[in-house]
Parts: sequence; C-alpha cells; structure tokens
Amino acid sequence: MTHRMSTLCAAAALALHAVGPAAAQAPASPLPTGEAVLAKYVEAAGGAAAYDAIKNRITHARMEITGAAVVISLTMYAAAPASLYSLAESEAIGRIESGVWDGVAWENSALRGPSVKDGVERDDALKAATFDRLAHWKAHLKSVECTGTADVNGKPAYRVAAVPKLGTPETLFFDVESGLLVRTEMTVATAAGAVPLAAEPSDYRKVDGLLMAFSSRMKVMGQERVVTIEKVEHNVELPADRFALPPEIRALIKK
Repeated sequence: MTHRMSTLCAAAALALHAVGPAAAQAPASPLPTGEAVLAKYVEAAGGAAAYDAIKNRITHARMEITGAAVVISLTMYAAAPASLYSLAESEAIGRIESGVWDGVAWENSALRGPSVKDGVERDDALKAATFDRLAHWKAHLKSVECTGTADVNGKPAYRVAAVPKLGTPETLFFDVESGLLVRTEMTVATAAGAVPLAAEPSDYRKVDGLLMAFSSRMKVMGQERVVTIEKVEHNVELPADRFALPPEIRALIKK
C-alpha cells in the first residue's frame, strides 16, 4: 500500500507540470512541426519573459483517490534550475518526503525509510525537477515531433512525441485552438518497475502572468486520481536549506 501511494505521489509531482485519446484523425491541413507546437504553447501560457521572471514556486494541492475515502495533502517547493522538495501527507500513507538537490534524487517515508534513487528512476526525477521545463524545452528536449492529431475530451489536439535529453520520452497533447497542454502520457520509473501514467491538466488560471492548470486528472496503476491546486506562490523568500539533503539521505550517500 505504501509503495503504491509513493508511486502515486511521485506521479502527481511529475504531472504538475484520463480517458485515452481517440485514434489519430487526418488533419485538414499539413501538420505543424513539433517545434511550432511547443512555441505556441509557451506563448499561450504567458510567454518566455513571464516564465523568465519566475525563479521559484510553492504549490499547495490535494490529491483525491476516485472511489476511495483518501485525500492526500501535497506541498511542493521548486526552484530554478532544478531543485525540488515535495511533502505528501495523509492518514492513509503517513508522511512521504522526496526531493532533488545537486543531482541527487531521494525519497523518505515512515514505513519504507530513506532511499536514494538511481538509474532511470533518478533520471526521471531529475527531469521532473527541471523548473518549468516545457517553457525551456529547447534546452531540455533532444527532439520533438508532431505525429498527428487526436481527440482529447471532444476537442482536437496535436500529438507531440517529446524525447528528453534525460529521462524517459513523453507524448504530449496540445489543444489545436488554444495551444495549451491538455494531456500527457508517460512511463514513470519506480523501484518496482515502469508504471504507465496519463494526466489531463485543465482549469487553467492566470498566476503572475502565467496560465497554470489548477486541476489534473490522472490514471495510474489502474486507478484514477484528481489533483487540485489550492494555492500557488512565486518568487518566495525560501530558507537557504529548503532543498538541502536530509541527514538520513546524506548518511546513505556516505556509505
């Protein structure tokens, strides 16, 4: 149960950034390039200048398990270029901390204890920690290709295959009209193996010049989760040690 919840919390962090899309439809006009789709997304979400003005972010959210009486409180601290600390708490899972600092990806829970991630799991954690990575996609993606269109919740979306320089590939779906991200499909690397994840961000609201999704419906490990953002803070004065490795993690690295 704890490992399952840990995976879900990690997926929530990755998605904070689910009915399968229909088969690709033949576009009425030639497809845009993947680069053009990503560029339109950045502009639609607020523009490069607005993203560049943001140096850190605190996100307060909750994750509800559909069909179960479980609500998980999530607090995520993120800072450029790639620092992350997240805290998940509930009566069902207890307390789970995770983070990325100076290239080290880690997790610590009351039941499983501290651990340092390696291999693909580490690479995916580092990818997820990259601050506003889609806004700076040129620096973090090896290639992007628009492979077709798909129906996402009744509206056409461009399907983009994104291959990162670090971590596993993703398939991104951008609304044809608005240019905003409406679905992500990826595989989350965990200690138990690869876990498919689909997330559909929605309820975009403007925060400090940026359009941000305040809701994301996820399907992972056969269950549905809904992440709802409650508050977003930008350019907060954070403690100097906010992302520092906990003593338990430092002890593991020294071994």
